[in-house]
Amino acid sequence: MIEKIALGLLGMAVGVVSTMVLLTTPVLAQSVVEEKVTQESVMLAQARRWADVTLRLEDLPRGFTAMPPAELAKLKEDLSQDQIEVENVFAFVAQEQFQLIMGITTRLETAQQQAEFDELLQDPEKLKSLLAENLQETNVPPQALNNVNNIGDAAAGVSLQMDLDNLLARLEILVLRKNQMGAFVFVLYRDGQRPLYPIAEVGRLLARRTQEVQTRRN
Repeated sequence: MIEKIALGLLGMAVGVVSTMVLLTTPVLAQSVVEEKVTQESVMLAQARRWADVTLRLEDLPRGFTAMPPAELAKLKEDLSQDQIEVENVFAFVAQEQFQLIMGITTRLETAQQQAEFDELLQDPEKLKSLLAENLQETNVPPQALNNVNNIGDAAAGVSLQMDLDNLLARLEILVLRKNQMGAFVFVLYRDGQRPLYPIAEVGRLLARRTQEVQTRRN
């Protein structure tokens, strides 16, 4: 299951990255389309227990813009296949700095799903191979992410140098689990720069919100 999620999300990330490279106008920075909110939709949103386990625009420093809801809905639809329980999809772009933060959360309801998830995170070489597949990398080998071992119940990640139409970029990928929540997080920025919002902080925030949801349920 985790392989299907990772490959699907990688495809999504590559597509968004390609869009960023080709942008001549701030397509992702357009105003969010107003949506009619009905009482039914509000009740449904409240009923979803994992709805709060996501990254929000107010969590980020100034300069980021959220991807429009219609685009997020399409990404979620594309990923919600093969019985994968995609809960939330988020994506934010800092256009001027050429930085991207995106990811998904997914439910891991059974002990077997959680064990399979954790097993992959405990095999760094397999994780690197899986996450680096089908990405246009340079000759610089992938590196393991530092300072992520204390995030949630299990976490691991890699950092990859990518060639985006002669623009060198750094793509960091973090995979983590906290209780019944699994998450894949991507942070993209120009190689040699620093991310405006570190990927480890995204992971800690998701883990904390997962714990808060669990506490409210108990």
